[in-house]
Amino acid sequence: MIENSSDSNAKNVALLPIIQFEYSVWLLPLYLLIACAISYLLYSKKTPWNSVTNKLLFVLRVMIFTSLGILLLNPLFNQYIEQVEKPQVVLVVDHSTSMLNHTDSLQVRTIHQTVSDLEETLEGKGYDVLKSNLDQELETWTQLEFSGQTTDLSAALQRIAARYENANLAAMYLVSDGKYNRGQSPVYQSYPFVMHTIGVGDTTQKYDLAIRNVLFNKIAYQGNRFPIVAEVYNFGFLDEKTTLRLTKKGKTIASKQLVFDREEGLVKVEFEVEAKDQGLQRLDVVIDGFEEESIQTNNRQSIYVDVIDGKQSVLLVAPAPHPDLKTLREVIEKNKNFEVKLFVPGLSEMPIEKVDLAIVHNAFDSRRRTQKVVNELIEQKVPMFYVLGFQTNFNALPLGPSELAIAQRRNQKDLVTAQLNPDMDLFIVTSDLNERWQEFVPVLAPYGEITIPADAKVLLHQRVGAVTTQRPLLYTTLHSDVKHAYLLADGIWQWRLQEYASYENTDSFDEFFLKLVQYLSTKVDKRKFKFYPVRNEYGTNQIVEFQSELYNEIYERVYGEELQVRIMSENGLSKEYAFVPSSEYSLLKVANLEAGKYQYEAIWTEKKDRVNGDFIVRDEQLEQFDQVADFGLMRALAEANDGVFYTLSDQAKLYRDVEDFAFKGRVHFEEDVYPAINLWWCWVLVLTLASTEWFARKYSGGY
Repeated sequence: MIENSSDSNAKNVALLPIIQFEYSVWLLPLYLLIACAISYLLYSKKTPWNSVTNKLLFVLRVMIFTSLGILLLNPLFNQYIEQVEKPQVVLVVDHSTSMLNHTDSLQVRTIHQTVSDLEETLEGKGYDVLKSNLDQELETWTQLEFSGQTTDLSAALQRIAARYENANLAAMYLVSDGKYNRGQSPVYQSYPFVMHTIGVGDTTQKYDLAIRNVLFNKIAYQGNRFPIVAEVYNFGFLDEKTTLRLTKKGKTIASKQLVFDREEGLVKVEFEVEAKDQGLQRLDVVIDGFEEESIQTNNRQSIYVDVIDGKQSVLLVAPAPHPDLKTLREVIEKNKNFEVKLFVPGLSEMPIEKVDLAIVHNAFDSRRRTQKVVNELIEQKVPMFYVLGFQTNFNALPLGPSELAIAQRRNQKDLVTAQLNPDMDLFIVTSDLNERWQEFVPVLAPYGEITIPADAKVLLHQRVGAVTTQRPLLYTTLHSDVKHAYLLADGIWQWRLQEYASYENTDSFDEFFLKLVQYLSTKVDKRKFKFYPVRNEYGTNQIVEFQSELYNEIYERVYGEELQVRIMSENGLSKEYAFVPSSEYSLLKVANLEAGKYQYEAIWTEKKDRVNGDFIVRDEQLEQFDQVADFGLMRALAEANDGVFYTLSDQAKLYRDVEDFAFKGRVHFEEDVYPAINLWWCWVLVLTLASTEWFARKYSGGY
């Protein structure tokens, strides 16, 4: 038997009798015959040894050759492996900043000492102890820092359960204050292990004022007034007076007096502010605090409002009223950044304001009622979305290699539904569009040979019955760097109506056409140097990512050119970075930025091109809202998972329970085959026989 052990398990290996050979066992008699023949030729002479010595040497040589012959057949032993896996215990410590709300430096050391002592006790009992915070495993407890900005206990425990799914997990000890501000309650989840909980903190409610939440529109239009609603939490300040202020650059722009009529409660206070300055504006909501408060960091929240010049204007043009117009208008107006206007000749006036996108329904109609307006919009380089329908005269389509052409006989039509092009990459569709749209009623599309420009991008293919054709139903193209789109059917109002009847929502229809409108209304960006944050807003615990794009004169992507990047905070401090994008890595990542509004400037060193913009790093202060530890949740979590709840002051009971805690190791059995040629003692046997023969020959006077 072979024994092997390690820190995490013990292994016993046993070799059972030979059960098989890799090669035919019938070769053994042949090996034996050859061994006897060779040995007889060597030791049949009468000299230099006597008869007894010859016989002894003959037997030894036969045994050597036979042993080698057996090994050449590669005999295989049955190998029986028994491995005992030591039980594991996971010690998990909540590393969120809220843990510091309840503890001073002495108590923080107590947490470290408690988990260190608990680890030592468990290891003394034969357990394999694993260390972790809510995000990742730890090598030592010195790596434990209470810096987490949010807490999602449920997600963290599920990750830990998945991480040790196949481990021999005896139990988990969770050290936490029981507070979470992300996800759902961990009590509602089941976990495949015993969970003991250790509560940290103070369950006594303290005097506190806090800005719990601020509701506001992230976008406001210059010159308009917009609301800001602050939710103020109060505990312990019945009949006390204070002031809630709205400040900008340190100056108060609005304020309201508050008198709390309850010992504990939430008060909503609304301000109405005029959007004056264009761009990203920071506003601070501040509540004047009291000396009795335990902390005042939650008495302030910063918000950022992007004040823009005005809404984008979408013009619906049609030769006559149609249900599609109402449908498209409802979809577009779901986005507050768009303003929709309608022009039907003879029924409404043509707007004189600028147009960011024109949607022409039943374009190129036989009576040319809208053609003059369309020509004017094209001259103004307005992006166009043509809906070609029942009134469209397909023989009147513009001619040219960059135009749509349909070889149609006798105005033939086909009943089609839509199939999303899997290669479409203009925008991302998150809804189950194909699944839903297959159920829609067919609409009429022109039947014939359809020719579209070479640079056209097909968004939707025509689907006839259950067959998806390669004929386009919707595509986009560029006309002199202006976006144009063509939908080769009308009657899409039926699709939205049917989706609502089937699913009680219109999510897929609205998402697709709203994103199409957003894409068409944005101008083609022909800049050769682009540098921008992946998102406009980040948290203080997140890494800010910047995407870079460099192009040469024929708009081929360029890599390996140096960029100089400068990031400036509101207080005038700046950080500078040198960055060289590559084909594998075009993101610049910046960490450890404090909360605030930042401006950035990127310079393409070789071309001297500059790009600038701004972004936000938000301090949500979620860990500061609630100062009371939730031992009720910690107790319920332990009870739901067959564990015991402790507090830091219960250490004596904790260690007594650990001493009584018993969990056996898990035994793994494995049966395998093991080649005899790999066994050291087989070769020792052969060498012993050969050495014995050699010594016998030398002793008897031979060589």
